[in-house]
Amino acid sequence: MNSRKYLEFAHVIGAAGECPVNKHKPWIETSYHGVITENTDIVLLDPPLVALDKDAPIPYAGEICAFNIHGLEAPFKAVVLNGTSGEGQLRAHGLVDCELQKEYTFIIQAHDCGSGPKGTEGKKSHKAVVHIQVNDVNEFAPVFREPQYHAAVTEGKIYDSILQVEATDQDCSPQYSQICNYQITTSATPFAIDRNGNIRNTEKLSYDRQQQYEIQVTAWDCGQKRALHSVPVHIDVKPVCKPGWQGGALITSVCAFGCHDFRKV
Repeated sequence: MNSRKYLEFAHVIGAAGECPVNKHKPWIETSYHGVITENTDIVLLDPPLVALDKDAPIPYAGEICAFNIHGLEAPFKAVVLNGTSGEGQLRAHGLVDCELQKEYTFIIQAHDCGSGPKGTEGKKSHKAVVHIQVNDVNEFAPVFREPQYHAAVTEGKIYDSILQVEATDQDCSPQYSQICNYQITTSATPFAIDRNGNIRNTEKLSYDRQQQYEIQVTAWDCGQKRALHSVPVHIDVKPVCKPGWQGGALITSVCAFGCHDFRKV
C-alpha cells in the first residue's frame, strides 16, 4: 500500500473507529455506443467507459478491479486502465470483419475490488447495454460479373445502349461496395460508357470499315478503388444488305444478324 492510500485508510479507520467495509456498488452508464474500424482492436465508446464507486477513496472497496462482458459470442474484452479513477477500455479479441458482421450488442458490468486486491467480496454494478458498429475499410476491388461480354449491332445506326456491363464489390458499406464509375480504357474507339455500365456507339459504324471491335472496360467503387482486371467487350458489326441484280435476278436481301436472300425473277 502506498503512503497516500495508507493515510486515507488510517483516516477512515480513525474516523469510523472500525475497519472499512464495501458498502456501495460501482456505478456505470446504462448504455454505450461504440465504433470500431475493421482490422483494428480499439473501440471508441460514447460515453467513455468509466465506473464510479462511492466507497472511494477506501482502498479496494472504492477501486474498480474488472469490467465483465456477458455474451460469449461478442469478440470483445474490457480492460481496467486505472482502478482508482475507474477508467476502462473496450478492445476486440481479434480483428473484426465488417463483411462478416456489421454490429454487435452485449452487456457489460463493473466489479469493484471488494475487501482485497483479488476482488474477494466485491460488488457488481448494474448491467449496461453496449452497441458496437463496425466501420468498413475499402479492402476489395470491383470484380466484373462476366469474364467477357459480347454484342452485335447493325451498321449505320446510333444506339442509346448496345449492352450493359456490371461489376460488384464485396465491401460491406455503401460507400465502398457501390460502383461509382466505369471507363473504356481502349483508346480511339467509337464507343462511350456511362456510370451504370451502358455502352453506346458515338458514331455510325460501317461493316466495310471494321467488322468487329474489342474494347477494354474497367470499374471504380465509390472509394476510388479500381478493378484489378479489366473486362473485354466484343462488339460485332452486321451489314445492311442492299438490293441488287445477280444473274438476271433481283436480290432483295435483309441483313441484320445474317443475310437471307429473297429472289424476284
